Amino acid sequence: MAANVLSHKLLGRKDVNPEQSWNLTRWPSVLSEPGPHRLFVASAGAWRGYFVLAPDALFNPDDPAAPFTLLFDARSWHPIEQRPARSFRGFTYAVPVLPAPAALPQPSPKPLSPK
Repeated sequence: MAANVLSHKLLGRKDVNPEQSWNLTRWPSVLSEPGPHRLFVASAGAWRGYFVLAPDALFNPDDPAAPFTLLFDARSWHPIEQRPARSFRGFTYAVPVLPAPAALPQPSPKPLSPK
């Protein structure tokens, strides 16, 4: 992920609707398995952290360039110790191995402010 794209996604943590997306050309088969999933982010040659993916995703068969869209709450960002990442484009299963938490924490929704 380009550094400016990551910065944009992280700025989304302050938005009223912190939901962000990541488009894919193909569906990663591991995401069809049950359980919480993470979108690991590499930028500038290093793994930087991950977002916890929403349980739902979007599919648009009319968009052949990127028919799949992963959704995540930008507030779910977890920085990790930076580790070198081989250059790749788009998506890889070769992500850092981290201890599996019992349950990935979900950010608390922001309370709605009265009008």
